[in-house]
Amino acid sequence: MRLRLTVRTVFVTASDTGVGKTHVAGLLVRRLSGLGRGQVVKPVESGAGHGRPADAPRAAGRLAEAVTLLALPEPLAPLAAARRARRRLSLAGLLRPLRALPAAPFRIVEGAGGVAVPLAADGSDWSDFAAAMRPGLVVIVVPDRLGAISQARTAYAYLRRRWRGPAGVWLNAVRRPSAAVAASNREGLRAAGIPLLGESWRGGARFRSALLRP
Repeated sequence: MRLRLTVRTVFVTASDTGVGKTHVAGLLVRRLSGLGRGQVVKPVESGAGHGRPADAPRAAGRLAEAVTLLALPEPLAPLAAARRARRRLSLAGLLRPLRALPAAPFRIVEGAGGVAVPLAADGSDWSDFAAAMRPGLVVIVVPDRLGAISQARTAYAYLRRRWRGPAGVWLNAVRRPSAAVAASNREGLRAAGIPLLGESWRGGARFRSALLRP
């Protein structure tokens, strides 16, 4: 399978926590694995080991190397978890080790929580991280349910304050919505001019972006 080589680095963020970022990151790994053995990078993770496995290894599987740059023990928002662990969290402190990683055929970088989660005392968040990182594509995971249109519009507009490069929404259904809700969500994205990069549900997925098609 031949893939477009313009997408070698994808940043995965979301409208909220617990909406399927790691699942979508895993789908992207499988999609891009034809390029070779890539990397799944979690810049910061809090609470791994509290009844759940770490995100990067789950997404990477056997097809990519899993890298967690900063692991914090308590299951809290990154800045709060860092304070409790007496660790200093900053945008530069996350970007420096990311940029020092060895080159790979592709790299999936998965944020923690939603796009507006603060990463430093100055209020820097994942939108600032994306602007500094300059990925080939930013994927915003939004739950495919009633309310998705508002969440997608809010998260996409927030990201666009800092990042003007390729970006769009991925609709992930934890539970399949009704046909009417699913159709209205997609129509709402079209009406707002928000690219639908892909969609997933239990046992299936569909890639919609030309950037990710063979």
